Amino acid sequence: MSGIIKGVVWAVIALVLLVIVGGGIAWFRLNPSPPGLQVWTNGRILTMDADGRQVTALVVDGDRIVAVGSDEDVQRWLPDADVELDLEGRTVVPGFVEAHGHFPGAGLVAVAADLNSPPIGAIKNVPEALEALKQVDAAQPGDDWLIGFGYDDTMLEEKRHFTRADLDGVSTTRPILAMHISGHMAVVNSLALERFNITAETSDPPGGEIRKDPKTGEPTGLLLETASRPLQLEALDMPPLQQIAVVRAAVDLYAAQGFTTVQNGLATLEQIKGMSGASKLGLIPQRLVVWPKDELGLEVAEGTLDLRQYESNRVHVGAAKLVGDGSIQGYTGFLGEPYYQPGEHAADYRGYPNIDADTLKTQVKSIHCSGQQVAVHGNGDAAIDQFLDAWEAALEACPAEDARPVLVHSQMSRADQLERMKKLGVVPSFFSAHVYYWGDRHRDIFLGPERAARISPAASAAALGLPFTTHLDTPVVPIDSMLQLWTPVARETSSGQALGPEERVTVEQALRAMTSDAAWQLRLEEQIGSIEPGKLADLVILSANPLDYDGDLRDIQVERTLVGGVTIYER
Repeated sequence: MSGIIKGVVWAVIALVLLVIVGGGIAWFRLNPSPPGLQVWTNGRILTMDADGRQVTALVVDGDRIVAVGSDEDVQRWLPDADVELDLEGRTVVPGFVEAHGHFPGAGLVAVAADLNSPPIGAIKNVPEALEALKQVDAAQPGDDWLIGFGYDDTMLEEKRHFTRADLDGVSTTRPILAMHISGHMAVVNSLALERFNITAETSDPPGGEIRKDPKTGEPTGLLLETASRPLQLEALDMPPLQQIAVVRAAVDLYAAQGFTTVQNGLATLEQIKGMSGASKLGLIPQRLVVWPKDELGLEVAEGTLDLRQYESNRVHVGAAKLVGDGSIQGYTGFLGEPYYQPGEHAADYRGYPNIDADTLKTQVKSIHCSGQQVAVHGNGDAAIDQFLDAWEAALEACPAEDARPVLVHSQMSRADQLERMKKLGVVPSFFSAHVYYWGDRHRDIFLGPERAARISPAASAAALGLPFTTHLDTPVVPIDSMLQLWTPVARETSSGQALGPEERVTVEQALRAMTSDAAWQLRLEEQIGSIEPGKLADLVILSANPLDYDGDLRDIQVERTLVGGVTIYER
């Protein structure tokens, strides 16, 4: 998703707003001030502070919380209140914090073809996917990239990837990119291959694969891992008006789900510039954390790049992000033992790393020793081993008490690896929704019953006292706060079967993983993540209290979302 929001777009947005709305009016509409002094009473307020305190009232002055307590405790503020809100027993929680994702990728739905299969989308076979692409082609004619997202070969009736021939049937006059649901591979048409000079003679790049027909030797159109990234970057470098549509759609989707802090976990320099500008204009009302991608982190470490100029009170530049391996459902995750059903691969196939072990050690050390936080994508346990080795070496070179390196996804973390994370101060961020979306296939195809039951082992981490967070990796799966809360608690697959019930956590643990602990992981715990005096008034009103809700947590609804005391969504 790293091509969305080019650096010049914020200037284009400003021009459009000036022309359409008028500069002053546009500015105030996009940058509303909080409504003075607010006093909320008669609620069930889950502070998520260190003691897990629950209160009934709070006071907000401007963008900050000034008091929490009982209704009686806040009486002295009532005479001066600009807003008095009777919560009528409704529940208030801290604004949800996205520990890892790819904002504004969720907004692709506004401009691209949705190729997701159930339970996310409606595409059941290859012809339906191609028809969806044709519809977008007809609605948005031209010669620029035609994009589809979210296809899953294992969910299609044909159980296969698209081919260049399939996509050539949609168009031969514009390049086409169909992104896999994992985000780690894509299929392109012949014109796209020609544009990048990918032929039968083109060698695989390090950490990637150009899939070729075994009979003809010609590229099939399927590009895996690093082979797909240059094409994805170009395809996602959209025209300004499309980028605006993507951002606005993403903002609305996140706000409706109660997310007050959003995150881009693999940002290019152009994207950092663009999102910083869009935030300053008020186009993105949420707080934004950007993780610069690997080469940017290395440039910062070398002293040739300074990203602090793009920070503001709403934009935080966080960890430098490296990608250690791919996705298990795409057969590119790097496992310690072979895949359960390796498909077209050899029986001993274990996937492969994106970065070789020595290079990873060098890069992690360079980034950490420069004072930056480190984040590394690791799904397979072999990839996790590589990162832990690299991190241990970095700590030996530059000791640190509270570096908080993040192991993104941590999907196949073994018990010994969790213990090592605890020792080394590593924070695992679990993509727990894998249990729901891919759990049946992990059990039956990719990993087998034993390993699948251990994916995203949050309960094991909690038992060790190892802080963890959860995330949805959106747009890999839709942004859905209550599903994110529910999955590590229920550990049910989309077919309703339990998968690894021993790894279930409590509702409070799951809620902390997307509020206070997520803020801590991002090094923002002094500002957000809990409802305490002095912190920013990022708040969510829910229809029910998840801590004592006796129904399905997914039925709880977000009724209102506030950032800095300003309502950005109301149901």
